[in-house]
Amino acid sequence: MLYLVKIINTLKIGRNIAEAREAQQLTQEFVAEKLGLNVADYLEIENDRADIRLSQLETISNILSYHPADLIAPNQQSGMIKNIFVNQTGNHGVNINIQGIDQEQIRTAYKELYNEELDRIPKLEKLLKENNISVDF
Repeated sequence: MLYLVKIINTLKIGRNIAEAREAQQLTQEFVAEKLGLNVADYLEIENDRADIRLSQLETISNILSYHPADLIAPNQQSGMIKNIFVNQTGNHGVNINIQGIDQEQIRTAYKELYNEELDRIPKLEKLLKENNISVDF
């Protein structure tokens, strides 16, 4: 594991992190706070003057909604869909990657939606009858 950290540190990913952060209009203070660092220590990472731990890389990746590999080598094609968005208050939205969702969760969600629709049918039938509206199905 230490060997992997040394390899990552030699890649000088600080500039990649800074560019991704700036593209999303996030401040250095915001990212530093999320990392539990003061701004000066965070700037050492962005300026490639400090080693970055894997846990910090993972946290930064989550903050920026990037895959860690995209921060290490951003120009490499990874064969994945990238969905990056920015809103006015920072990166507080939700990215949905269907390929990354457990298929059982998808089935459960569809079942819930289906059951909600089934519950609506008797109510709609009652409303139609009460208002003497005939419908030919």
